[in-house]
Amino acid sequence: MNKHLPPFLQHPLAREIALAIVIKLAVIVAIFFAFFDGQSVSTDAEAVADRLANPSQHPIH
Repeated sequence: MNKHLPPFLQHPLAREIALAIVIKLAVIVAIFFAFFDGQSVSTDAEAVADRLANPSQHPIH
């Protein structure tokens, strides 16, 4: 059964470590895309001043 695996993954502990690394990378990627999905607020000085001066016109989503 383990003959098709690379030599470094034939040990059970190495397989568990590799699986843990893959899962952690998947979680990191999911967190990254959850926070940086392309939707952002304009941060130039004029937009910030307008947002601070008129907070009722800019509802928080």
